[in-house]
Amino acid sequence: MAKDLTCQSNIDMQSLEDRHKELEKAWNDLLMERREYEARIHALEQQEKQFQLKWDLLITETQRLAEDKKQFERKKKFYEHVQSSYIEPYQEQDNIVHGEMFFSGVSDKKALKKRYKDLIKIYHPDGESGDTATVAEINREYEDLKESLN
Repeated sequence: MAKDLTCQSNIDMQSLEDRHKELEKAWNDLLMERREYEARIHALEQQEKQFQLKWDLLITETQRLAEDKKQFERKKKFYEHVQSSYIEPYQEQDNIVHGEMFFSGVSDKKALKKRYKDLIKIYHPDGESGDTATVAEINREYEDLKESLN
């Protein structure tokens, strides 16, 4: 009978060891699953941070683009005004520009200097609509008017 008890206790010990191994494996599986879950959470948090940074950058660049568009429209209106005010009244049909037309309506030195600078910007030989003959005529007329206003 003692032999049956030791045999029974060996069987109980073996089943306990088997059960312990099963529980240990289940525990390790749960730990591995938890680590994978935490890694996925960490990856999602990183993606969310990256998305937020990209979103903020997109908002900032969109605002900057809108501001640039406003500035461009203002400059466009200004240059259209300058072109309509300065180029068209001084040009004839055959595109020959005469000196007496450049400074018409100028009555003081400050206005003369401003008009001169604007005309040089428009008619400078390096520009689109400029040539040396026109600039020479502008300079001649400017010097004459400057002498007469002194």
